[in-house]
Amino acid sequence: MEVKIRWMKNKDLDEVLRIEKENFKFPWKRSYFDYDLRRPNTYCLVAEVDNKVVGYLVAWEIAEELHLANISVDKNYQKKGIGTKLMNEIITIARLRDIKRIYLETRVSNIIAQNFYQKLGFKYSYLRKGYYSDGEDAWVMEKEL
Repeated sequence: MEVKIRWMKNKDLDEVLRIEKENFKFPWKRSYFDYDLRRPNTYCLVAEVDNKVVGYLVAWEIAEELHLANISVDKNYQKKGIGTKLMNEIITIARLRDIKRIYLETRVSNIIAQNFYQKLGFKYSYLRKGYYSDGEDAWVMEKEL
């Protein structure tokens, strides 16, 4: 299976939103992705297999840091290395931009995501109480580059 990572385009949003709704209890709205596609210092990537969008990533550059805002992979393509390819691409971009650190939030209950980020070298930083709209806490995780 060949996976291609490229910049997200407006035409990708229907597939991105399908994956977003499939994977998240509180999915982002189309307007969030629209905004990020136009915003400076924002990196929006998609993963394609056979010209089909099967994953995506959104990250924001803030000073010398990169904030991973959103990442998801189509349920039919999970556990095939696509999330890792997306993350490796954004890490490469960050290093080229001389970014010093990447950080993210993940639900305390999302052990699968926490394990995924730890395999990529992310460490637990601190707990954000009540971070999510349903009141769940978030772990802030970070990776020094």
